Amino acid sequence: MAWYKVPYTSFDCPPDPSFPQGHTAKRPVLRVQLRSGDSRLSCYVIVDSGADHCAFPLSFALPLGLDPLTKPASATSGVGYQFVSTFYWPIRIEFPGVTALDVYAGFTPGLDNVGVGLLGQSGFFDRVDVLFNQRLGTFSIDM
Repeated sequence: MAWYKVPYTSFDCPPDPSFPQGHTAKRPVLRVQLRSGDSRLSCYVIVDSGADHCAFPLSFALPLGLDPLTKPASATSGVGYQFVSTFYWPIRIEFPGVTALDVYAGFTPGLDNVGVGLLGQSGFFDRVDVLFNQRLGTFSIDM
């Protein structure tokens, strides 16, 4: 295993009633490849210690050959109390040039408007060590 240091990615957040001037959010983002059988999809993921599982937009499922019509849905939620359908499949998450993890990941329309996946407790944090350093604007992963 080796430590990989990665800079946070800055996101400009638009003005809203609480932040009339807008603000910048720093997030731990990685580029990965999702694999199911012979199908691959490149995408971005946020390293999210608050996520229970690895999860991705449902729109990522079909390009990977995963059909939600063939799976029962689980009801999941994030912030708030609104539940969304989530469909789970075994997939491989490849960290190019580093390693790959076989995980049981969820795909949900709740992430479609976000357009990125989440690396969560089950499937990611239970397999690697992560150090966040918000002050220095970096995070490190031991894979």
